[in-house]
This record gives sequence, structure tokens and C-alpha cells, in this order.
Amino acid sequence: MNINDLNPIRKRFYLIFKAVGKTQREFGRIIGKSQNQISAILNNRSGVSGDMIQLLWLNLNVNPNYLLYGDGPMFLEKFDINRRIPVIADIPAGPWRYWYDSYAAGSGDDYLVCPDLKGTNLFAIRVDGDSMEPELKKGDVLIINPNLEFSHGIAVVRHFKGYKIRIVSKKTAKNYLLTPLNNKYPEELIIVDKETRFYVPVKIISMRDI
Repeated sequence: MNINDLNPIRKRFYLIFKAVGKTQREFGRIIGKSQNQISAILNNRSGVSGDMIQLLWLNLNVNPNYLLYGDGPMFLEKFDINRRIPVIADIPAGPWRYWYDSYAAGSGDDYLVCPDLKGTNLFAIRVDGDSMEPELKKGDVLIINPNLEFSHGIAVVRHFKGYKIRIVSKKTAKNYLLTPLNNKYPEELIIVDKETRFYVPVKIISMRDI
């Protein structure tokens, strides 16, 4: 490929790709696109779409003005491409589901890069089901900081029954109310035990915004 054969936006896309230092497949996984889609842009067969620009900004902090017009820095701030957040599970926003964590620390079946998030051992889960609609839809991603103490609001709930996503409110020292947003599903009162944990989402990535 001759970089001089690319139009200005594709050329800047190529320079971003080279700056990240990943393979086409790895680059695509980071931003949520296939290797074929990345290859098509790099080989002058496809343009850079609006959703691609959003994904580059969301996952790599790419400066949209740089990509579109060549203005400003390539990245809005320094980022560490190797600080990836693993996506480790599909957690239901419906009935309880058992799930056993078989991943080594830092590994998952997909990865995100969110330079704006701070913290250690961050991980992400995908929403499965409709009990938290309209706020959360199937496929939305919650990034979890397991080191934060839960107070109230949306949480990924671990219980002896399994896992689910709900709005959680404390009733007594041992009793918590789990509330769905979709009125097709009932509220539920649980008693905490040694298995219970409430994981705090620090960022919600809505598929409607991508």
C-alpha cells in the first residue's frame, strides 16, 4: 500500500493505526470493528464512517478534528494502549443466571480501551435481556471497578442464585431490594450472604450511541 494514494482522512486513519501499533485484527477488536473493515479503509476500498469516528474517540481518545480536518493533536490526551479492559461475561437483566469466572486476571473474550477511566482490575460485562429497559438495552456494556464500595443505584448483583443487573437499594443491614426498570419484571427482596456482592459500574457504553 502506498500511503500517498490515500485521501486525507484515510491517510490520517492509517497514521492513527500505525501509532497504536496493533495488528488489523487487534485494532478492530479494540474499537469494535472487524479486521475486514479495517483492511478496507487501509487499502482504499472503504471510507471512514461516522460511527467509526465515534468508536475511535470512545475507545482510543482519537481527536475527531485531527481525523476529519488534520487539526490539533492525534489523541486528545495520552493513553496507554496496553491498558485494556477485558469483557468477561454477558450478565442478564432478566432472570438469575449462574456464571463461573474462568478468565485469568486481565483476560476476556473481548477488550475495550477507555483512557478516561482510572482504577485497577477494571472489567466489563455486556447486558443480556430487557428488564432494565429503557436505560439499559441488550448489548450495552457496563465497565466495573471491583474496588469501589456500592452505595445505591444500578449494580451487577452476585448472589447464591447467580448474577443479574438491577437497581439496588438497602432496606436493612441484611436485606436489599432489587428493582427492574421494565415493569414486566417484579421487584425482589434478597437477604445477603457470604456470596453476595454488588459490583459498581463506573461507565455505561450504550450501543445506541455508537
